[in-house]
Amino acid sequence: MKKIITATVIGAAGVALLLGGAGTFALWNSSAETAGGTIVAGALAIKPTTQAASWTVNGGSPLSTLDGYPIVPGDVVTYSQDMIVSANGKGLTAKLAVDPASVEATSTSAPADVALAKYLSTNAVLTATGDGVSGTSAPYTVTGQTGHEQDVRVGVTITFPKSDTAGVEDGTQNGSVDLDAIAVTLTQA
Repeated sequence: MKKIITATVIGAAGVALLLGGAGTFALWNSSAETAGGTIVAGALAIKPTTQAASWTVNGGSPLSTLDGYPIVPGDVVTYSQDMIVSANGKGLTAKLAVDPASVEATSTSAPADVALAKYLSTNAVLTATGDGVSGTSAPYTVTGQTGHEQDVRVGVTITFPKSDTAGVEDGTQNGSVDLDAIAVTLTQA
């Protein structure tokens, strides 16, 4: 019995020693402030200038609107607009493109409208020139210019293809597309 009591006392003392240190951790620590300064987030935006956009059909005279223009297979419609790009940030690059989904059918319940919009949207091509714009085709790369805006000239060319197979375009006859919704996008790369 003496051995059991001695073993119990030794075991209890060992447990007490182990548990006694668990609740009293005392760690030293310290901190110091850095001289990092204040940072601000950059910005990325594109907007048209106050100068009016122009449209041409088959390279003809500029038009202020195409409202009601009867496009036919083989026509090439071009939109031109001066835009201002704000790409404020060191190392910031962005992709400039045309959103083909922005060539919208005037009515989604009219099959000819939907067919014409689908036909034209697959053939919408962007061109761009100006400060900080590089590339030979869309999507173009725009490089950030800290502290100032960049002037960019954009063009969107929409071709109404003319098939050699008779009747391919028939589903687009009398279709209507809203070109006021065409969107040029600027997306961080």
